[in-house]
Amino acid sequence: MNETARFALIQLDRESRDPMVLAKALAAARETPVQDQVLVAKRAWGIVAEDLSESEAKALGHALRSSGVECAVGPTAALVELPAPEAARTVDALPAAHPILIAVAGITVTTTTTRTEKQGPSGAQKIASAAIMMSTGLPIKIGGRKRSVEKTHEEQSLAFYADLYYEDPSRRVQIDASHFDFSCLEERMLYQALGNLKLLIGDLAHTAPEAWMNHGTRVLVEGRAIRTMGYGSLEDLEREARWLLTLRALGV
Repeated sequence: MNETARFALIQLDRESRDPMVLAKALAAARETPVQDQVLVAKRAWGIVAEDLSESEAKALGHALRSSGVECAVGPTAALVELPAPEAARTVDALPAAHPILIAVAGITVTTTTTRTEKQGPSGAQKIASAAIMMSTGLPIKIGGRKRSVEKTHEEQSLAFYADLYYEDPSRRVQIDASHFDFSCLEERMLYQALGNLKLLIGDLAHTAPEAWMNHGTRVLVEGRAIRTMGYGSLEDLEREARWLLTLRALGV
């Protein structure tokens, strides 16, 4: 066995995402508590590992298959590399060709804003200070002097993206739903980005029935709860796309 090359271990079932099944299999293989493998399983997105020796990859693959997780071992170099994303803001920016993979994800975005506020004694404190002054003649101020204080506010929102992959030539066109012109939907156009994205993706899937769908796309078009998508970042979406395109290139 070649122990200098690095190997990857990928799952073979592209239709089902169940991180708990993978976590339990990894826990059994690595002889650790299941909770220690849950985060690893959630972040795998089909690529269980990609920097193992050949012997490590085969041993882990054998253990996972023994737990019912279908997987395959191959060189890490065989994993598909993704083309750079091309932003699309209108339907005219989409290629005329049919996509081979439609990949959607909802990502939680945290926006942090910092503002400076003037703080000083409240109205009640000012009244108390005046009362002390009147009764004692002493200029005692309750609540201190006015001062500038920086306050940080965090706000979370969901941002939705769709990566459309094409071949011959290899291209990746990315739609940011919050910055896309959905007027192409005409009278079907809604007043919120998620609903419009669902309609657009439904149209694309209808015109390209042979295109593969990622987990997020299936959640969207099947009307399942958005929270079941499970993407923590765009890196998760990219990792899943690498996995799916690798399976497709291998003819799985």
